[in-house]
Amino acid sequence: MIEKDRAEFCAFHYTNETDGKCTLCGLTLCNLDQQYNIAAERICQLCYNISRARKLIKYFQFGLWGIAIAIFIIIWQVTDELNLFALIPLLLVLVFPYLMRPLIMKLYFRELSPKESVLPIIRYFEASGNQDHYKIFMKILSKLPEEEKSEIKTKLFDYLVPALAFNYAKLPEEWDTELVEKLKMSKDEFVGILLSEYRKTLIQTAVHNPQENFSKFLIYLSEKAQDKDLLKEYINEITSKDVISSTDEELNTIYNKLLEELYLYEEKFNEICDELKLTKQKDLIAQLLERYEPPPVPKNQIEAVLTIDQLKEKRRKENEQPQVVISNPNDEQQIVIE
Repeated sequence: MIEKDRAEFCAFHYTNETDGKCTLCGLTLCNLDQQYNIAAERICQLCYNISRARKLIKYFQFGLWGIAIAIFIIIWQVTDELNLFALIPLLLVLVFPYLMRPLIMKLYFRELSPKESVLPIIRYFEASGNQDHYKIFMKILSKLPEEEKSEIKTKLFDYLVPALAFNYAKLPEEWDTELVEKLKMSKDEFVGILLSEYRKTLIQTAVHNPQENFSKFLIYLSEKAQDKDLLKEYINEITSKDVISSTDEELNTIYNKLLEELYLYEEKFNEICDELKLTKQKDLIAQLLERYEPPPVPKNQIEAVLTIDQLKEKRRKENEQPQVVISNPNDEQQIVIE
């Protein structure tokens, strides 16, 4: 049986074909999804729940503010002075969103079973990169019975792979260990599925529609699977005719994200080319970087927006290089010799 593309089956009822999309979030729907907003536009159950929950939260907040202000005034009148006790109700207003978060999440997924929730929340994480969405996904995944996990496996990976690749820098530490434990498979099996089923798609996307740190995700897969050919195919695609023959304007528009990756991780790409003996490709990458129009800030300022993992990797490499520091007594500057 040929599996449907993720655009052809309902995100909530994966055994049904889609007959439309949610107006707000774009999730695919089937004839079982019949919720509408005030503009009579068709929306999914999740967006419907979120809109209702936000109204309820708003009423709670207004009510809490009213109660807090009333208590504040009463304490002030009784004590004839402002003190720490008068600030307690105001502090409750500030911590209210955190105290209510578990209830809010339950309201968002009201009337949705884990099986109906798992694909939509992956899509939310893919679009937002919000770690809260990833945590919710992990909780929902842990509630899915093994039979349903097996039944939904292909469609689950269709949603999960782009979500991981596009948000690799935002994943928590040891994410793969926790994920494969929930999926009831080994890391080798997990990486094997990604490389056997999604290899070409990942490489094409990494070059022609990349997001931040997409290259790091491919490097991770290559290292875990000990598959150097993956990086070789990736470098070959970067230096393919489609990319190289682009005009400067096309290159800096269509392939801007790719060039940014090459610019930030130039040393790593050179290291990969040297290891795989891709001399021609290394020269072509250098030519691409010569045509790149980087942001009007030096590289060291770009580091300000790097993730913690990226900075750790950079610092690790710097620490591996022995340095001798010599003080210059004349101008009180230090000379660093590598």
